[in-house]
Amino acid sequence: MALLKCEHLNKTIGNYKLNDIDFELEPGMVLGLIGINGAGKTTLLRSILGSYHLNEDPDDSGDIWINDKHFSKDMKEYRSFIAYVLQESPFSRYMTVKEIGETYGYYYKGFDLKKYLGLIKEYEVPEKKWYDWLSKGQKIRVQLAFALSYPALLYVMDEPVGNLDVEFRDIFYDTVRDLTANENCSVIISSHLVTELEHISDDLLWLSKKDNEGYARYSGNIDDLKNKYRLLSTADESAADIPKEMIIGAKLKTSHNEYMLYDDNGNFDSVPSVLQDALRYPELQEVMYYTEKGYKG
Repeated sequence: MALLKCEHLNKTIGNYKLNDIDFELEPGMVLGLIGINGAGKTTLLRSILGSYHLNEDPDDSGDIWINDKHFSKDMKEYRSFIAYVLQESPFSRYMTVKEIGETYGYYYKGFDLKKYLGLIKEYEVPEKKWYDWLSKGQKIRVQLAFALSYPALLYVMDEPVGNLDVEFRDIFYDTVRDLTANENCSVIISSHLVTELEHISDDLLWLSKKDNEGYARYSGNIDDLKNKYRLLSTADESAADIPKEMIIGAKLKTSHNEYMLYDDNGNFDSVPSVLQDALRYPELQEVMYYTEKGYKG
């Protein structure tokens, strides 16, 4: 049974619309959320959190469930399942780190202040320091400590690692693995650090943008996605025999050219045999770059 189900989500913000987003997330899984700026990653996460309601525009529609609780019909239980780490901090600037736990923890069932303060100490954040005086990285650490201090099933993390130093990123990723190890909880992580995200995620939701609409370009297993692509590095004239419909992106250089090839079934037998050894599986970041950039050859 899916822990999170998002069915045909449509959300309009001003002139922008997130269009027909449909996916599921199983327990014990990490979902990587990727996409170019403006594709709708934050809009989707805020819709899941309930910060954006699906009745504010005539075009809003869709349903979201967590653990079979509906975001609207079972709002209180639904929200009790969620913990989060966000780009924009939910905490007051005018409280100390300790006061944040004492004050906000009251509203979260099962919040463990002792655990929170223990994590604050472990993360080397001064508990008596005003929240507004903390660095961006320290504020993320506070949010993470808070999120880990009450029982949740779904952890929603919007660009959590960009302001973390390399050492604490490792701690963060270890924490995510620990959260999903018992296969009860799931995590959604949005990040521009695609290479790092690739290594920790089980599944992927890739949002793209066309005009003023965001849509899901891909939803599913990362390896299944990468199997549909190959990167070819070769001389320009050598690529002439490759079917044009297979080339979806290219980077033309003085010494050689790179071509991103796509086949929905992962079948690249039509590439000339002389070029087969020059094919390789691309990194996820390369898939994104060439696909979004396109090919006008």
